[in-house]
Amino acid sequence: MSLIGKLSQPVFIDGAWIRPLIQGGKGVGATNGVNAGAWAMENAGGTIAAIGAAIGYDKKNRELPYSYRTLTRHERFEEMISQSVEGCKLQVEKAFETSDGKGRIRLNFLKMAGGSMRIMREVLATTRLPNGGNKVHAVTMGAGLASEEDAKICADEGVYLDPIISSLMALKVLLKRTYRNWSGRYHEVIGAVVYEDPWLAGGHNGITSRENPDEPQDPYERVKGLRKIMNDNGMSEVAIIMAGGVWHLREWESWLDNPDIGPVAFQIGTRDLLTIESPISDEWKDLMLEMKEGDVVLNKFSPTGFYSSAYKNAMMRELYERSSRQVPYAKRRDTSMSEPVEGPGVPNNKYGVTPQDMEKVNDWIEQGFTMPLRTPDDTLVFVTPEKALEIKSHKDECVGCISTCKLSTWSEEADKKHSTGKMSDPRVHCIRKGLQGAIHGTDLDKYLIFAGHNAYRAGEDPFYRNEDGSVFIPTVKQLIERLTAGS
Repeated sequence: MSLIGKLSQPVFIDGAWIRPLIQGGKGVGATNGVNAGAWAMENAGGTIAAIGAAIGYDKKNRELPYSYRTLTRHERFEEMISQSVEGCKLQVEKAFETSDGKGRIRLNFLKMAGGSMRIMREVLATTRLPNGGNKVHAVTMGAGLASEEDAKICADEGVYLDPIISSLMALKVLLKRTYRNWSGRYHEVIGAVVYEDPWLAGGHNGITSRENPDEPQDPYERVKGLRKIMNDNGMSEVAIIMAGGVWHLREWESWLDNPDIGPVAFQIGTRDLLTIESPISDEWKDLMLEMKEGDVVLNKFSPTGFYSSAYKNAMMRELYERSSRQVPYAKRRDTSMSEPVEGPGVPNNKYGVTPQDMEKVNDWIEQGFTMPLRTPDDTLVFVTPEKALEIKSHKDECVGCISTCKLSTWSEEADKKHSTGKMSDPRVHCIRKGLQGAIHGTDLDKYLIFAGHNAYRAGEDPFYRNEDGSVFIPTVKQLIERLTAGS
């Protein structure tokens, strides 16, 4: 069978036979109901970013940012939950209308997102169809493993759960934690398993402590191992969705009709950004066409504690430089850390560093990095006074957008008084401001641009150029036609 013939064969995902193409979920408004509905209309899987879902649009069709009126973190957290529910419901309605009630609509949740379970429960309960079923057909969940409670919510509301995993270990934990323990409808709730390659995918990556972030592993062998475990646990008919690094589908032909891989579909995240229906700004689309190989970097600056892949713009470069201005210190000087560090916020007894490190500190201070900030790793990071104020403002304005935050030390757990009980880490970014700034702003050098490591291929792909050399941005329909042809 030809490649086009293979790609035309439907795959059973989330209770229906659809094209082997799934829209990448992304987050914080980077997919919405209009472009998810366009994917569903083509009998592919459309995915709405449930975290930070847009509550409305301005005259230029840019997403309206969430607004907060209350003063405390916990009050702002409740406002964030309320607005997230409102945004999700709006985007589900738009997807349902755009797809004319056809195809598969999915909501993408981050397990680490603050209040994700509450948002999911309320949105699914209020998007039911009058004659049964739900306008949402599946929930995808990553940046943390889905739980039995997540599965119960999905089963109660008649939708599938598609867990996102990145390793054999994660799948084994998932099966032990949930799948083997479910009975009846819970046993049937998984509509597909998403394998998100930690070295290729954009956004948060599930690299385990046993894996080296600098040594990428072959996705084929990893997915082959996943399929074996799934087959051994009665999941031979459950499709695997390959996410991360997918550009031309001809490069994945060996995965099709392959018993080692089994039923398979491909998630299209980065390429989906370059469509007419994509809600990201024209500036963001232009940026994607300018990216070069190596511009997307795997880093650990996310306040979630996960690795993530993002475009190395000025914001990311500053984070790398910030971490490089870091030395061990002692709260009280001793014979080895004998040199005193002075500065705003330093106690009168003065912190101590080694004589060798003191030379670095003096250089940084001469360059204007006069503010030493403590880290949880018993080091000092030196920043400018302006950057110190910015870091403080990010902590003070926290809305609890993730369940536990390394920057603000927020925790959504009430029994812990909404605190992680740990020291704030000034080496990480504020993910809410970074991602929302990318959606709402025009100066993309200052904000967080999650992207897959193959994003640079957009500028090399003739599909995105007209004959006269001008930029061509396809519709979702045109992109799917291109993908189905293997390109």
